[in-house]
Amino acid sequence: MKWLKWSNIILDLLIEEDLQQSVIGVAVLLDFQDFTPNYLLQTTPFLLKKIFTVWQEAYPMRLKAFHYINTPPAFQVILNLAKATLKEKLKQRLYVHANYMESLFSHIAKNNLPKEYGGDNGNLKEITENWHKKVNEKRNWLLEDEKYIVDESKRSGKPRTSSDLFGIEGSFRKLNID
Repeated sequence: MKWLKWSNIILDLLIEEDLQQSVIGVAVLLDFQDFTPNYLLQTTPFLLKKIFTVWQEAYPMRLKAFHYINTPPAFQVILNLAKATLKEKLKQRLYVHANYMESLFSHIAKNNLPKEYGGDNGNLKEITENWHKKVNEKRNWLLEDEKYIVDESKRSGKPRTSSDLFGIEGSFRKLNID
C-alpha cells in the first residue's frame, strides 16, 4: 500500500526536521477519490487498527485528527469496526466528511489546504513534487533510519509484542473442544 508507506516516510521526515510538529501535532487528510475497490478490500479493520496503533504508540508526535473525504459507503462500516478497538481519545479525532467543502474548514484552516480542497496552500502537483524532492534529498538518511530497531530485551517491564498490541490475527476454521 503505497499511500501508507509515503505517509510514514513523511511523518519520519517531519519528526527529523521539525521538532515543533511533535508538540503542535499533525492532522492527517486522506482522500479516497482515486482509491479503487482493491484498496478498500486491503483496508481491513485489523489493518486500520495497526495503522492507528503505530501512529499513536510509536511515533513521538501528537496526532490531532484523521480526516477522511470522498469515502465509499463501505468505508464507514470498516472504520466503525476499527473504532471498537481504539482508545476513546483517538475515536474522537476521526472525522468522515460527507460534504468536505463545508465541514472540513471547521477543522483545518484554508491556508493549510491545497487549492484542490478549497485552500490556498499551493496545488497538489507542486506539493507532491516538493515531497518527492525532499525524499530524494533525504534518501540516505531514510535508508539508514530503517536499520534501527528496538531491543525489547532492554525494555523495563514486560516486552511489547505485536500480539500485545494487536491481539491474535487470523481466523479459526476448526476448534476442537473436549
